[in-house]
Amino acid sequence: MHLPTWDELIKEQKEVLETPLDQPLFVVGPPGSGKTVLAVQRAKSIAEANYRTTVVTYNRMLRRLVALLDGPRAATMQVLVGKDYHRRMGVNPPTLSHNSYAYDWNSILENLADYESVPTFDHLVIDEGQDLASEFFHYTEKHLAPVLTVFADFDQTLGSRHASAEEILEGTSLPNPIILSVNHRNRPEISEVAEHFHAGHLPAARAKRPASGERPRLIEDVSLPDACAQIATWFQNRGGNVGVVVSQNSTVQAATAQLRALLPDARVDLYTSDLKNEDEIELLSPGLTVLNCESVKGQEFDTLFLLELERFLPCRTARQKRTMYMLCARARDHLFVVSGKALSPAAQACLPSEDLLERS
Repeated sequence: MHLPTWDELIKEQKEVLETPLDQPLFVVGPPGSGKTVLAVQRAKSIAEANYRTTVVTYNRMLRRLVALLDGPRAATMQVLVGKDYHRRMGVNPPTLSHNSYAYDWNSILENLADYESVPTFDHLVIDEGQDLASEFFHYTEKHLAPVLTVFADFDQTLGSRHASAEEILEGTSLPNPIILSVNHRNRPEISEVAEHFHAGHLPAARAKRPASGERPRLIEDVSLPDACAQIATWFQNRGGNVGVVVSQNSTVQAATAQLRALLPDARVDLYTSDLKNEDEIELLSPGLTVLNCESVKGQEFDTLFLLELERFLPCRTARQKRTMYMLCARARDHLFVVSGKALSPAAQACLPSEDLLERS
């Protein structure tokens, strides 16, 4: 991933960056349409015009990516709201009784209802806005910044508490969205596998890159050591930026240990939210990054190995389909989906046909 030059942008992307910096903006687009790089470029322009701004992200790994793209200051929603509320009220924001990580937005908004607010920023740029609570947007425009730019893809929503496009529009002064329609990331072969799981409202994006002639591949019923051996061999032969995505944090640790033993001279980074080590990870450098499915949101890799496939299938709900759609779309050039045991007939039935997904 890199920041494109003006000549590398297409018309719909230029429309985003040509929107006046003092005006709100709402952008919706599928995976690979350039939302994050456009968010960074717009935020840089806002900062260079001497507006107070920051980029708000869904998770810490996306905040790290913004930093690696030389973007302006970035913060996760959790940190930004936590610090802002504490500055105003002198205490931490209230959280839900059953989840100390989830803010109690009703209490937060009620506590600040009569608070005469002075915005902290002039303009906030929000990426992956679909995964943030709808109440966050009420809070943001009233207390954080009078002008918002929001990028979102509602077909990639993962969490249970999230905002719809209608809720975002209702809670803010944003205009109707600009719709991005071109996929700049995936080879067509990968895009077709990802689109197999598409369960949303936006039409399928047109893949701009040429076909490679290599289909994504299913590798079934292999142990973690065997899977890591195949990943190491692939990296030794092909190199590049490789993502290894799993379901469980325990597998993150185990896979990293095995890959580091197999590739002692390579960059093998791991990330879990408990470690809070995102600033140590060189996402854009050749090497391997091992992380879970929640943390990979917004990232891209030359090659993606999705392990523990049996934990993601069968897709019985729209949310499960959105997860597979998002995960497959992280791969630029090569995609491998790997199961640790034989897949059930129901799981097999959820997969694309062999003309799209090669079987090993």
